[in-house]
Amino acid sequence: MSEQRQSKRLDPMSTRNTDWFWDQAAEGRLSIQKCSGCGHLHHPPRPVCPDCHSLDLAPTQMSGRGTLYSFIQVHYPPPIGFDEPPIIALVELEEGGVRLITNVVDATLGELTNDAAVVVDFEKTAKGKSLPVFRLAAKGAGA
Repeated sequence: MSEQRQSKRLDPMSTRNTDWFWDQAAEGRLSIQKCSGCGHLHHPPRPVCPDCHSLDLAPTQMSGRGTLYSFIQVHYPPPIGFDEPPIIALVELEEGGVRLITNVVDATLGELTNDAAVVVDFEKTAKGKSLPVFRLAAKGAGA
């Protein structure tokens, strides 16, 4: 995890279907739901596989590496919990088929390009929960 400054970020919403995701993040792991029936990865977490309707779903740890698929910087209205306009990104994980909506941190818009290599890191919320965020791979996690 990167060195932390006092965060203003809000805690994520958590349900019984997503608790495991946030528990994994608290341990510094990025895990995605995998269906034991058809083998597909799914995010966000859900109680039933959207492909084969199996109930046999389990967390699977990901590498934490991916590529930037798309991104935008939000200026207005000012997002709650951020000192500066955040970069919201759609990251495609290297395991394929799974994209996460997340933040790219410690980068400027000028440094980002579609298909840029990124790595997961974790930042704390104001109440101490861990959120997966991504950094440019060239800068490395925790840089």
